[in-house]
Amino acid sequence: MSDGGSCEVLGLEELEAKLAELDNKLAGKAIYGALGYALTPVVKDAKKFASKAKEPHTVVYSNGKKIEVKPGLLRSAIKKRRVPKSEMKGEFAQGAAMGMYIGTGRNKVYPNYWHFIERGTSTQPATPFIRPAFDNNVQLMIERFSEKLNENIDKYSE
Repeated sequence: MSDGGSCEVLGLEELEAKLAELDNKLAGKAIYGALGYALTPVVKDAKKFASKAKEPHTVVYSNGKKIEVKPGLLRSAIKKRRVPKSEMKGEFAQGAAMGMYIGTGRNKVYPNYWHFIERGTSTQPATPFIRPAFDNNVQLMIERFSEKLNENIDKYSE
């Protein structure tokens, strides 16, 4: 959290014990379902906070290709995805993760300028949309994750 605050999560030991009773496939399904549910408000807020061009503009790729895009491309490119095991390292190598990313948006065009908006440039001030989306939803993500994980464990235990 950027404000230096902290949060405490209660009841994880109980959920972990219940999760251990499921076979690996169902446990993974329960966890990824809960992660996706928890991440949804962050994705929605990032889309809401992302700037939208007032008029169509041209995106120029490194190979010189130019594509005219309509306003809203950045918002349409904000997505969530399951992080593949091959991308998880260190202490997270055996875990499960979902993340938000900027992919191809409307018309399969990649908004290669998104980081200039998030972080700013020497001539353009930063207009963060990813960091505020995360920071504003930390507690909600934790609540949604534990609620959905508990619900999924109960569903798959039957």
